[in-house]
Amino acid sequence: MADLLDNMQAEPSVLEYIFSLGMKGNHLLFDNQRIRKAFEKNREELADLGSEKAGELRRVLKEVFQIPNLEGKRDYIAGLPEELQHVLIFLYFQIVEKNLMMNQHSTH
Repeated sequence: MADLLDNMQAEPSVLEYIFSLGMKGNHLLFDNQRIRKAFEKNREELADLGSEKAGELRRVLKEVFQIPNLEGKRDYIAGLPEELQHVLIFLYFQIVEKNLMMNQHSTH
């Protein structure tokens, strides 16, 4: 699922900004209640769902990063079906976690 971001045409600085803040615990694209609801779901189920909906996720991610401001991005995501929001949150946190682990290894 993480390879979904590989083909995105988003400006790297926007992605870097969102993920760098995410690594510090500031999650700009999702509110806390939405994150909590997503983490109540089974991780394997979300991963399987993400695999099933890979094409739709690519489209959604591309659209999210074409929106010029963060508030617009948040509003767009909030308007998606809840199931898709949960998969996006799951994917986002997988990427944040991977970046945290990579940074830990590079500092030691």
